[in-house]
Amino acid sequence: MKKFSFLIALILLVGIAGAPSSSFSAQPNVESMYQSARSHYYALFSGREKLNDPRAWNLVIRKFQNIVKTRPSSKRGRDATYTLGLLYEKWYRQTGKNEYKERSVFYFRRVIRNYPKSTLVDDAQRHIGDIRFNERDYVKARSAYNQASSRQNRPAGRSNHGDKTVLTSLTDVKTYSRDKYTRVVLYLSAKTAYHSQKLSNPDRIFIDLLDTKTSSGVPKTIRLKKGTAGSIRVAQNRSKVARVALDMKYKDTYYDVSSLNNPFRIVIDVGRNKVATSKKPAPQNRAVVKSKPSTSRIRTIVLDPGHGGKDPGAIGRTGLREKDVTLSIAKKLKPILERRLGCRVILTRKRDKTLALDERTVIANANNADLFISIHVNASRNRKARGLETYFLSPARSEDELDTAARENMLSLKSSSEVENDLAYIMSDLTNTSKVNDSATLAGAVQRSLVKGMRRSYSGVKDKGVKQAMFYVLWRATMPSALVETGFITSLGEEKRLRSSKYIDNLANSIANGVIDYNRTYKIASAF
Repeated sequence: MKKFSFLIALILLVGIAGAPSSSFSAQPNVESMYQSARSHYYALFSGREKLNDPRAWNLVIRKFQNIVKTRPSSKRGRDATYTLGLLYEKWYRQTGKNEYKERSVFYFRRVIRNYPKSTLVDDAQRHIGDIRFNERDYVKARSAYNQASSRQNRPAGRSNHGDKTVLTSLTDVKTYSRDKYTRVVLYLSAKTAYHSQKLSNPDRIFIDLLDTKTSSGVPKTIRLKKGTAGSIRVAQNRSKVARVALDMKYKDTYYDVSSLNNPFRIVIDVGRNKVATSKKPAPQNRAVVKSKPSTSRIRTIVLDPGHGGKDPGAIGRTGLREKDVTLSIAKKLKPILERRLGCRVILTRKRDKTLALDERTVIANANNADLFISIHVNASRNRKARGLETYFLSPARSEDELDTAARENMLSLKSSSEVENDLAYIMSDLTNTSKVNDSATLAGAVQRSLVKGMRRSYSGVKDKGVKQAMFYVLWRATMPSALVETGFITSLGEEKRLRSSKYIDNLANSIANGVIDYNRTYKIASAF
């Protein structure tokens, strides 16, 4: 009897273990589901072709919907719900279809209802406010903003004291202009929504800021000698709406408007549209640089020596300053690239002067650069940290990447969700996402050459690899771009090497070899 009972138990055990099951262990891991959905998300935003394909949108949406359906109570279920709201919002803005707008609001409201303790609740409310604001339904927009309860300090412009709305302040307007390009940055005291539009006869761009007042220190009119905008006018359009208007010098302009946090600011970029190319076959003999035929697909490179002037960057234990090292490398690198590629090389700064992060990308865009390379020296609280690494613009994946980006951005990292960081990047500027692959290729070529070149002459050179993070200095660059960290100035050994002119020469030659390898890759690809 005991033998029979044991046999029955064994059969049941084997049957349970071997039979198909809907148990949690047999289901896909929610994190792997989310990462798969996110990879498809990035693929969707990798180029205009997919963005115009409804099948590509539906595939990504189904991926996230599957997470919401099967794992609604998980953290990734929350993230997927929020992402669906963002996806439908973007699709609505692209197509103008009201059904997508309503689906977007549906998922944002679901975040508010199902995850009331999440930090994403405030963001979902603000997105609903943005949608209503862009419809010019200011009553519903204001209602949505007022329901957004801040987890720390309640933002101005969205809190009520009785019947009184506390207005956000437009505190500063900064401009960066070069020939054929203008960047305007609006600094505000707190998050608020905005609506932008381009008008003709005369050509102008305006940005309306909801629940905003202009500070007394902001000029009513700003005149620009260079760039695409002739003047900027600031006024109180209505009692609770401030308006900033850019008067255009040219008709053939494009513009992009995005917002960034820490501090909250709205960035307006205005450039000249490139002249349409002729349908006739292009001539075989292309442009020359300084009477020397170019052997490169690269015509112009902008090198950006990090920091400078009042901003010394990181400082080593014996007093070496990052701003001095980066300028030395850039000055060595410039003639090497000019000689070997036959291209024009421009430095964002040629001396020790203060240069805003905004100005650096404007220089690259205004000169229609083919490559933008920002040069830096790393730092760490860990004095043993050392090595070389090269970055391209994409959401950070690790604490190290976040820390490096925060330091180079000269910003303090505050709590914000992974989803918000990722989507702020992807949604803000599609011209950047189309350059991600080229930027990653450039970063890889530079990193491989940098490590190989330095190891020929020096021992203990650590390869920290190609990494990605949200560097503000690379944001809105209209060409492939990379940021090179040429060592750790906080390491006594590497600081000593960075003082050596021979070491600087080696760094410059190694970076140049990487750029040449990148160029060779694309010359080969273009031959097929």
